[in-house]
Amino acid sequence: MNVHKIEEEINQLKIKLLFLQNRLQFIQQNCDHQFQGNQYYETCVKCRKVNVLYY
Repeated sequence: MNVHKIEEEINQLKIKLLFLQNRLQFIQQNCDHQFQGNQYYETCVKCRKVNVLYY
């Protein structure tokens, strides 16, 4: 592989990653959360969103 093909593949993967991050954020914002966890953090069993409860 030459440098240009590698750079193009990196750019395509960055675009896909950004799309997936935005989609995940949208899903987590619109989820009817059901949290489970302990005194330090809780995780939604539906969308896997994490809430930190203790620092």
